[in-house]
Amino acid sequence: MRSRKSVSKEHIALDPGDFKQNEEKRKYPSQTISPYVGILFILFLLALFGLVVLNGAYLPTPLKRTDEALHPDEFITERAQQDLKYLTDLGPRVVGSYENEVLTVEFLKKRIQEIIHHSHSSQKIELDVQIVSGSYYLDSRPTRKINIYANVQNVVVKLYGQDANNSLLLNAHFDSVPTSPGGSDDGINCVAMLEILRLFSKHKTRPLYSVIFLFNGAEESGLQASHGFISKHKWAEESKVVINLEAAGAGGSIVMFQTGPNRPWLNEDYGKVPHPSGQTASEELFQANVIPSDTDFRIFRDFGNMVGIDMAFVRDGYRYHTKYDGFNNIPAGSYQQVGDNVLSLVKSIANNPELANENPITGNVVFFNFFGGTFISYTTSTAVIVNLLVFGVSFLTFFISLRRFNLDLTVNTIFYFTQILAATLFGWLLASLSVIFLAFMLDYVGYSMSWYGNPWLAIGIFVIPTIITSTPLLLLIQPLRISRNANCFIQAQTIRLIWTTFMAFITLLGIRTTYPLLILVLFDTLAYVAVLLFKLEHRVWLWKIVYIIISIIPTWFSMSVSLNLFEFFIPLSGRIGSNKIPDIIIGFAAVLASLLTLTPYYFLISVLRKPAQFYKIMIAIFAICLVIVFTPLGFPYSGDVESPTPQRFWILHSQRVFHSEDGGVIKKDSGYFLLNMDRNSPRSVAKYVDEFKRSVPLEDDCKNFLLCGLPLAHQKMTEVVKHSTWIPASAPIIPEPVNLKVNSKTWISSTTLRYNLSIFGPDHSMFYLSPKKNLKLLSMSLVDKLADEDVLWNDRPYYFFVYTCGKEVVPVEAIFDFSVPENHSGPVMDIAVAGNYVHPKKFRMTPDFKKFLSKFPDWADMTAWVANYQSWIV
Repeated sequence: MRSRKSVSKEHIALDPGDFKQNEEKRKYPSQTISPYVGILFILFLLALFGLVVLNGAYLPTPLKRTDEALHPDEFITERAQQDLKYLTDLGPRVVGSYENEVLTVEFLKKRIQEIIHHSHSSQKIELDVQIVSGSYYLDSRPTRKINIYANVQNVVVKLYGQDANNSLLLNAHFDSVPTSPGGSDDGINCVAMLEILRLFSKHKTRPLYSVIFLFNGAEESGLQASHGFISKHKWAEESKVVINLEAAGAGGSIVMFQTGPNRPWLNEDYGKVPHPSGQTASEELFQANVIPSDTDFRIFRDFGNMVGIDMAFVRDGYRYHTKYDGFNNIPAGSYQQVGDNVLSLVKSIANNPELANENPITGNVVFFNFFGGTFISYTTSTAVIVNLLVFGVSFLTFFISLRRFNLDLTVNTIFYFTQILAATLFGWLLASLSVIFLAFMLDYVGYSMSWYGNPWLAIGIFVIPTIITSTPLLLLIQPLRISRNANCFIQAQTIRLIWTTFMAFITLLGIRTTYPLLILVLFDTLAYVAVLLFKLEHRVWLWKIVYIIISIIPTWFSMSVSLNLFEFFIPLSGRIGSNKIPDIIIGFAAVLASLLTLTPYYFLISVLRKPAQFYKIMIAIFAICLVIVFTPLGFPYSGDVESPTPQRFWILHSQRVFHSEDGGVIKKDSGYFLLNMDRNSPRSVAKYVDEFKRSVPLEDDCKNFLLCGLPLAHQKMTEVVKHSTWIPASAPIIPEPVNLKVNSKTWISSTTLRYNLSIFGPDHSMFYLSPKKNLKLLSMSLVDKLADEDVLWNDRPYYFFVYTCGKEVVPVEAIFDFSVPENHSGPVMDIAVAGNYVHPKKFRMTPDFKKFLSKFPDWADMTAWVANYQSWIV
């Protein structure tokens, strides 16, 4: 055991006489700091966060045509910009529109033919325009749908490789949603593909494998054109790997958010790109259906048995699927970043023998960016080994620290540790409950989502309260007869052991997103190893300085991971429906991010000389931010075209007709159907639009009719349709009403009844079918097999069909077989058809509808069209 003399400088092992010293000496004033230093440290962390934001906004320098002589094999942004300018000037490119089916297809054909004409003589390039029809079942939980499409188009180019029988597929879609010019979604990726095709066409040598460029013309309508390619195109079977390019935002960097499945070599190739960006957390959240979107990657994976990489622009998600997703808001550096990355990736994969390897090395992968430019990936088996090794080293470092401070595992020592654990965990629980309560109260008084347009407010109203509520209990810990310095040293490592235990637990659960905890625990452990190695633990301030310097690395990483997720999820909260409380979601996420980032520094609370002063300042900051929430500065929405944070509205001027069993009309009405996209809808606009005073409840319609008797435009609307708004109004102008025709009704057996139906509607139609109680749908001609599990509406199974036409509109012809009791004579099903007239040039708005829309404020982004709904009992 060490002599008392060796520890006398910091009063580590105190005898009873030490407690007879005066009050000031017992508080070890030499080991405390001013509370204002604590505030300065918070400001330091905010400055560090600012650097993280700046680093995340970095984009490469764009190349112009004048740079081509010096960079002949590199992506030229200026050329891609010119192509995108043409596409966005066309306006929305909606499936079935002249802009999509004629102008865009002709533009792509012309550009590709020019590339072929100027290609190197050694290259073989083939162009094909596919017009395709088909149908398939998509299990997009919790809702599902049958996708039907007719005459949609794909523009497909094959750059032949040395091995022409195995190909890399590069995919982007050229269609857009109604009302949006589709600059980022997905125009920028289409023009990037054109430039990459041009560069490959100039090469003297062919790649090892062929590269197929798929410009698909029907993604926004339900991932339909990609299915048409992979199920029916002549080059589908040879396509082994896909690079899918998407957007859920505008500008910034394109990030990899899905890979594989189970192909580590894809991550190795991606790690070679010039500007890598991606993390496993995005993949796990996306595949858990947390994000209300899907991409063509799913179609290639599920229907083509393909592996690959899914990438998307995600920054500035406020512009996604709005009128603000245009040409002018995309930085030139974004073109260069996607161009450089995809060009590099295509070169790597198209020349990698693994593409055609029928027995590849498999395994799930953990991947993330480390300090921006470094991309790290490793298999999950490696992750388990690394995580458990770090787990062991973390605990070993802790026990060595105990020995350095002459602490054995006695009853008193265990009680001391229990105090730290209890104070820490209860503080975290208190912080979570406090922020959730605050979020609930803000929602209750009608001030939800103040952080939506002002993300910095989330720091003031969620992060600051986390600090205020999670730390004071640490001040109540009664340390053993050890110095304040030793108490800090042990307390900080005890908190690390909590994170270490969490890391091991979620590792054993098979969750791959353990790397934020791994980086935290690893560098925290390394910091203490360094302190112990150089015997600095008794140097009261020196070890803290060394620790803080090393901890900048995990702090930066935690901030970066948190920033990436919040940049995506804050705009996303504007389209999750009015039935969810986004303040609770964002608030709780802020608590987790705060604890992960800040708890390594919680031990500093114990060295504040007057902690009450620190808390008073923090409470004052919180109070100021809370007051801002209730002022115009805290208003969530903005229509500023330079930095929009719009509130979204889907508004359908609808006519509804409900038929009885004998075909007669039992109900007919018209109105404005509003799908409430966020928590504040429609409350936020009610004072501007007086028609909301005439809204009527939908409860009875939801009980009596399939899907509330409303003309839905997407199957995910079924999750929030009961929270919609219906305002009675004059009838819309319907270009051509939807209709249903029963061609035949045939008994296949004594208990099987077959219906042959024709369904008529515009190029964007939906229909829903639900068998009557105690009856069952056995099969249909549109898909090979029905789902094993039914989706229910009012305790009855129902089926949701999406139907889209491209170049030519044709009716749906379908056969349905039902299981019914012998001698059944009554109706078999309820069926409804909803037609959505989404092309402004093909429908006219009534003066009343125009006046209604004109009353909405400029920060409202409206997707408005005309709809016709009719239902039958057959």
